This record gives sequence, structure tokens and C-alpha cells, in this order.
Amino acid sequence: MVSVGRVASAAVIAAGGPLFAQSAAITEEASTFSFSMNGAEMIVSRSGPSCPSSCIQPMIAAAGVDTLGELEVIGFMQSVVSAGSGLLIDVRMPAIFSSGSLPSAVNVPVATFSPDNPYLGDLLSALGVQETGSSRNFDRAFNLAVFGGGPDDGDVRDAIAHLINAGYPTSKIKYYRSGISGWSTLGLNIAVGQ
Repeated sequence: MVSVGRVASAAVIAAGGPLFAQSAAITEEASTFSFSMNGAEMIVSRSGPSCPSSCIQPMIAAAGVDTLGELEVIGFMQSVVSAGSGLLIDVRMPAIFSSGSLPSAVNVPVATFSPDNPYLGDLLSALGVQETGSSRNFDRAFNLAVFGGGPDDGDVRDAIAHLINAGYPTSKIKYYRSGISGWSTLGLNIAVGQ
């Protein structure tokens, strides 16, 4: 009997897969994961972009923040964005954003959400947050769907964490984990020059 691991390895070699590609960590804490199946050790490893800059991100960005798939993002565009009550936020750098993004997306780079940004109050105001003295009112704040380069883009989670730390309600934040790479992989159209 041939083991599943040998068949999978043979298939990767035959397909010219990344068996000999440069290894990269999966998360900041782990470069590989292993488990046992039918008495054989199985290993999950990764080749490609380096981690920590490109670590695979979890499905949940923060407690209370919904994760969206492509159909939910399209629904968000059709209902929330078109009604003027929400924004699709691309946190990638402007030069990358200008080469193409999701239709209707606006570019707000992750650094803009940082508590160190002296213009954070202006950004929150543009998002519909009302500041009165030392308190913020989020009743009229936009619903946001936030995304970046893809499932290995930690900037999205950083932006969401900064929003939550500024008091933005988690119920008004959505996370599109697949980002531009997932959108493109499915053949969905990209808008240039928004």
C-alpha cells in the first residue's frame, strides 16, 4: 500500500510544484505545523513571501468583526456603499492602490489609522465620527469593509485594531480577508484610477 504522503509528494514533483522553493514561516510563531494521519506524520509548510511581513492571517480579525467572502463584499457594495452609508477601504499604499483595486474602493493606507497620526481626528471625522470635547459619537459613522493585499496582509488587521482602539464599533467594521489577490484569483474585475 502506498502512503498518502508519498502520493502527494510525487504529485508535487510531477506538477513542478514548489517542493524546492525557499521556505518561509506560516505565522510569526510557527514555520511548520505537523500532525499524524494513519500513523504517518504530515507536515504543513510554506514557501513564498517572508513572515513576519507576510504572515498568514486568521479568518477573524477581531472579536465582533465579521469576515466577508466575495459575495458578501459584492452585497456590501450593492447595499451599503450604494446607499452612502458605507465605504470599502483598501489599506494598501497609494502607488499599489493606483494600479487597481476593487470597484468603489477608497484608499486609506494603514498608517493613517495609527494613533500616532496627528490627523487621525480628521480621518475619523471624514468617516462620519462626531467629536464633542473628549468623546466621540459613532452613531453616524460609516460602515466599513476593510481589505488589503490578501490573506497574508497583516496591515488589514492592524488598521482594524487601530479603528477599534479609537472607539469605532466592531459592528460597523467588516473584514475582507481574501483582499485584492482573492478577488483577482476569482476573475472579478479590478478598477483602475479610482
